[in-house]
Amino acid sequence: MMVKTSLHIHTFEDKVEGYMIKYNIYDLIDWAGQLGFKVLGLTCHKKFIYQDDYAVYAAKKGILLLFGIELQMKKRAKRNDLIILNINPKDAAAVEKINSFEKLAEFREEHQEIFVLAPHPLAARLFSMGKKKLIRNMHLFDGVEHCWCYSRRFLNFNKKTKKITEKFNKPFMATSDAHFLRYFNTDYILVESDKLEPASIFAAIKQGAFTNVTRPKKIHQIFWCLANLQLKKYIFFIFKFKQVIRHKRG
Repeated sequence: MMVKTSLHIHTFEDKVEGYMIKYNIYDLIDWAGQLGFKVLGLTCHKKFIYQDDYAVYAAKKGILLLFGIELQMKKRAKRNDLIILNINPKDAAAVEKINSFEKLAEFREEHQEIFVLAPHPLAARLFSMGKKKLIRNMHLFDGVEHCWCYSRRFLNFNKKTKKITEKFNKPFMATSDAHFLRYFNTDYILVESDKLEPASIFAAIKQGAFTNVTRPKKIHQIFWCLANLQLKKYIFFIFKFKQVIRHKRG
């Protein structure tokens, strides 16, 4: 069967960017169920977000909810964003401490069940690993992300990324990197799997048994998304700054 799958998702529960997002995990599961999704990957930034009830609620909707994290392995001001999926809650603290590709390699060796995805690797260098690190560490990745943020003519980092993944024979897979529900259903994969289980889904992806469903965005759509996120960031930081000033004066 073809399993509608989205493996890079953020929600209000995200400890880093949750203030930008209007929907929580339950809202997302409800919406995903209406759209026919069967597998979701919850990948909040830096902190592993997990509750048994999330998985139970998703299961009632016929959805397999995979718990993961989007790490921000910083080197000075630059980030090397990295997604790890299918994390056992007892390993959460260890995963959150991974801050280098060397530590990722060590963790992978002891946890064969995880799935490692390189998100938006050739997008803005401030939060992406870039071409050199993508190639150098390709052996650590189970898949490479087809970035949602692209247009047909003016902006498309995916073209270069696709050539690299083809050279290394790595899965090149679409995700929504969801921050807005309106664009949640524009980028995902259809996985050929007879079982709704993590091992079966990941095995199919690694074998290339999936189809990308993706739609280029219009420039004004990309601008709206990025401007919206940045505006919320500035408002949030101003609010936090004022709180700090009040605290010092108090």
